[in-house]
Amino acid sequence: MRNRLFIRTAFLMLMSILLLASCNSKPKDREKYLPNITGNAGEVLVVINKGYWEGELGSTLREILAGEYPYLPQREAYFKLFNATPGGFTGSYLLHRNIVIVNVSPEVDTTGIRMSRNSWAKPQIIVTVSATTPEEASELISGNRELIINTIEQAERDRLIASSKKYEDKEVRMAVTENIGGSPYFPTGFTIKKNTPEFMWISQETTYVNQGILIFKFPYTDAEQLSPEYLKDKIYNLWQANVPGMRENSYMTFNKVIEPGFRNIEYQGNTMVEMRGLWEVENDYMGGPFVCHIFPDRNRENIIILNAFVYAPKYDKRKYLRQVESIIYSFDWK
Repeated sequence: MRNRLFIRTAFLMLMSILLLASCNSKPKDREKYLPNITGNAGEVLVVINKGYWEGELGSTLREILAGEYPYLPQREAYFKLFNATPGGFTGSYLLHRNIVIVNVSPEVDTTGIRMSRNSWAKPQIIVTVSATTPEEASELISGNRELIINTIEQAERDRLIASSKKYEDKEVRMAVTENIGGSPYFPTGFTIKKNTPEFMWISQETTYVNQGILIFKFPYTDAEQLSPEYLKDKIYNLWQANVPGMRENSYMTFNKVIEPGFRNIEYQGNTMVEMRGLWEVENDYMGGPFVCHIFPDRNRENIIILNAFVYAPKYDKRKYLRQVESIIYSFDWK
């Protein structure tokens, strides 16, 4: 009882200090005084009336936020969900990393979805859905499915990139930069397994988890080389030539059942092709998810492929894939 009283008192004192600091500071200065976020990566706290959470509106939220993450060997949800009522949204709940607030009331003046950051902690993302009826809220959430998912995904990615930059292995980054003119930020623990002018293999390996980044470089001749048909054949050949398996005549290849997906993306001013799918090993039983970023270099002389992959037979893969995917997203030219 005494410990709980102490924690509550300490929290109230902290909130009072933050309030006083915010009254006398600019918004950016105020963030200096915010506590760090709580919660595990991939968790989302949903703040919603209990009746709505147990009804159709809650089903819509679970269908979207806890929907199936694409291109994983076993089913995993996008996010792990927790919920709190508006009245219970106090104390440590305010410090959660990812928060979705659903405000349903006939008194709502402006309906819509609003994104905000670092209201109670840092680095925090808050998605607020405002509607006059639960039906209207469901329509807003369904109609903005990709926006909501991508916003939370990007927040998680930004945290991982910030950590990679803070704890980067500068020697690995320098080696990659010398080879292709730029590099992702590799956190400590990643080591260079192979380094040639056209191919690099960088990985972090533990007893049961292998997180790898394959980097390929080959001459750029025309835009057709960025088409899905060309890239699938090219990557198949690159894997076969450079990524052997444990057994004789074994090598990395595509899953024979699920075709990889392609899309064009833009990030930090860079346009690239994203290829996402499942890999396996010919003549062996290894496999897992992968994601590639493919783009020409700045002089349009070579095509660069940043190929992140995961092998974790004993564990769920989503967390590990997000970690290596954030590394290739951190790519920056010299």
